[in-house]
Amino acid sequence: MKTEPEKSAIADGGEAVPVHLSSVVARLKSVDPVAVSHDLAPEIVAKVRGGRTARPVMNQVWRMVVPLAAAATVVLLAGGVWLARRPVDPGRQAIAWLCRIQEPDGSWNAVRWGGNNNFEIALTGLSLMTLLDGTSEARPAIEKAVTYLIQHQQADGRFGELFSGLPYNQGIATLALARAYEIRKDESLRMALDKAVSAICASQYADGGWGYCNEAHPASNLSITLWQIEALRLVSKQGWPQVNSRMERGLRWMAGVAADDGSFGYQKSGDTPGGASQTLTAMGAMSLLDPAHIGLVSPGRRQAIKAQMQRLVSAPGTDMDYYRRYFLTAALKQMEEASATRGLVAMRHDLVDQQVARGGEAGSWNADDRWGATGGRLYATTMAALSLRN
Repeated sequence: MKTEPEKSAIADGGEAVPVHLSSVVARLKSVDPVAVSHDLAPEIVAKVRGGRTARPVMNQVWRMVVPLAAAATVVLLAGGVWLARRPVDPGRQAIAWLCRIQEPDGSWNAVRWGGNNNFEIALTGLSLMTLLDGTSEARPAIEKAVTYLIQHQQADGRFGELFSGLPYNQGIATLALARAYEIRKDESLRMALDKAVSAICASQYADGGWGYCNEAHPASNLSITLWQIEALRLVSKQGWPQVNSRMERGLRWMAGVAADDGSFGYQKSGDTPGGASQTLTAMGAMSLLDPAHIGLVSPGRRQAIKAQMQRLVSAPGTDMDYYRRYFLTAALKQMEEASATRGLVAMRHDLVDQQVARGGEAGSWNADDRWGATGGRLYATTMAALSLRN
């Protein structure tokens, strides 16, 4: 005896196949959303138009489509669920989360999300950069974030209060406003960038790098230097040619901390405190593999840097270090090798897998890496989302 009503779907052999509605619905509900890498339809159409292979391809297509379409029709007629669940865009989910938790003044509260209040300017800058490639729904949040950063710029061009880590705030906030200026070229942004760029240039050390503020023995370091260079690189393209010599000096300092094997040090070649060699090497590669700076390192050193990147792709680390992933994905994007492309795709998949899918924090990433206590969930989410765009 049949315990539930049955419908019939037509299989490719022309025979009726019984479909139990409740079992179909149950199975469809159990399917998790998946992100697709690309749309297969153009490839199928291209093959169909390819000539002699058109009929076999169409036969294969119809063998797949007919039973699926029949089953979908049965479910729809029965008031069931829709067959296909739309894939989730992780970047858009991250943007939605950031818009939802933005403070009324346009900032993102570092302490509320597990970070250090000293770096609220930098975290707001990273959040702004994440939003800038978003949809129109993010525009109000973008405007508020831009206003917040400008309002927290001092007369001398620096952002926020003076403390040792201020250069992180300075470089990241300047970079964020420069990216906003690409989209909205208004006078208030240009004036803020003029002051911010002047502050960066004034804080450059004699050796060409940048380091922490108020140090008893000031010394350039790769991490701080990179953020200043990234900001100067972007404003240089937007009409600040006066920064070019400063940027080149910084890049030459960076090239000077590279070893013969292509690895990079923190303050000098071979200096890798806290086991940060992978992150430091990804930082150096991100800047020096840029085709615009090809003359700053010898061909042999350039190949050594690429070889180091190949090693990092093969063994990027067992922990989810969002800071390292950001620089590593940016560096891989500069390379043309197939292995670099494969590594980039693999890391993007890893990041998507780690994104929170449900609950109040859906769209964000957990701050469970080595820098989580400094930047919290804001840092993890913005670094991951920006990495996905690299």
